[in-house]
Amino acid sequence: MSDKVEAHVLGHETETPNSESTEDLSRERANRNIGSARPFLSWFDPNDGPAERRLILKLDFFILSYAFIGFWVRNLDRDNRTQILYIDRGILANAYISGMREDLKLFGNELVRLNSLFTAGYCISMIPATLLVTRYPANYVVPTAMFLWGIFTLLLYRTPSYSYLAGFRFLVGLLEGPFFCSVHYVLGSWYRGDELVRRAGIFYVSSSVGTMTTGLLAGRIYQSLDGANGIAGWRWMYIIAAIMTFPVAVWGFFSFPGSPRHGKRWFFTEAEVELAKERMELEGRLHGKALDLKWATVKRFLGKWHFWILVPWNIMWLLGYQSLNQGAYTLWLKAQKQYSIVQVNNYTAISPSLGIIWILLFSWTVGRCGKNAVVPLIGSVAIVGVISRFAFVMFDHTSFGYKWFAVAVSYMEVSLSPVNYSLANIACAADSQERAFIISAMLATGTAFNTWVPLLAFPTVQAPRYFGGYVTEVVLQFAYAAWTVIVIWFVKRESRVKEAAST
Repeated sequence: MSDKVEAHVLGHETETPNSESTEDLSRERANRNIGSARPFLSWFDPNDGPAERRLILKLDFFILSYAFIGFWVRNLDRDNRTQILYIDRGILANAYISGMREDLKLFGNELVRLNSLFTAGYCISMIPATLLVTRYPANYVVPTAMFLWGIFTLLLYRTPSYSYLAGFRFLVGLLEGPFFCSVHYVLGSWYRGDELVRRAGIFYVSSSVGTMTTGLLAGRIYQSLDGANGIAGWRWMYIIAAIMTFPVAVWGFFSFPGSPRHGKRWFFTEAEVELAKERMELEGRLHGKALDLKWATVKRFLGKWHFWILVPWNIMWLLGYQSLNQGAYTLWLKAQKQYSIVQVNNYTAISPSLGIIWILLFSWTVGRCGKNAVVPLIGSVAIVGVISRFAFVMFDHTSFGYKWFAVAVSYMEVSLSPVNYSLANIACAADSQERAFIISAMLATGTAFNTWVPLLAFPTVQAPRYFGGYVTEVVLQFAYAAWTVIVIWFVKRESRVKEAAST
């Protein structure tokens, strides 16, 4: 606990306090009595004081506004890969079905290869990017990367060939690497465990909004701008996505706070920074020195259960919805001759629209009910995932409506992202270096698998059937749900050990 907090706890006063010490003595202390009977829709804990609530609202506005809008434009700019993530369509998928395939003669497996190249760049930069964010303020690192990926997205509108497209998609992926891990690291640097999952959920809603907007925007662009100034509609998609990225990057320089160890930003008072640090001290989430990747440090990380349990868990989750990542459902819609290109682009918004509901419901449930809700929740989602996959596993024997059901619920498993990464943030709370490493390793390792597994499971020439790919996903749904039981057992065991040590 800081000297300022200690002085307040002891109630020391001087006869002639200066303005700074007066502020210290009057500063509200952090909530030490987190309520267990918190209403489901309550935004604050009942025991949070006025100053703490003001701090939380500032954090919500400045962190979540940039994280939300940034992830939204990221899902506009990116191809149809998700890292972790996440979405089944983006500009590349919509451009592909809107004339790119014919213009660039992409009649083979070029789409899945483009996905893998993007993902390769993405996973390469994740861990180095997290290292940068622990050393330098995130409000410099992340917006700079965003501005650069906007430039390369803009350049993509001039794509003359597959090789040009492949090279620039790799660079866009490389520059998007810092964003997701850095945001989760920053969330875990400011919010308590009872606040974290909900904020992560709101952050992740932007992936659904971005995906939904991409489909609707792509349809409108193709309808209104195809051929304008001699430019094809799919090229206009890249121009508009890039233009929307630049102001968001600039906003990040002013709004994104980084972590408490990087000091006060213009929108915090000194008292609020001290209160924020006290909140994290009470959580056992301390901010040590910047992350380095010396062998001794990595060996320390590998000596704990977090890496060996959380990383495989995340790999199973990511690979469990490759069909979404590969735009498989978009290609099925494209194969339905009764739908025009504009209709297909518009229909791709249905799944992420429902995803907004799933994300908020899942994150609020875990935020309110805690770790006990995780296994039932993920088990239920896995059951729905298996049922929906059989609509395509048994492609020739299932109805058109059943397949549409699978398309509609396809965002459900993706919506568990806030749960996965918030659990990692909480599990590694006591070691900020390990927390940064584990979050980035979960994403980087899972994404590395996503560079090559889809080449085998979802080759574009097999669209829209993908029998082997959907069977693989069915197996992974069961594996992910079963591994969740192991994850929660380890998390609860560690909690018991910490409680016993503190008594």
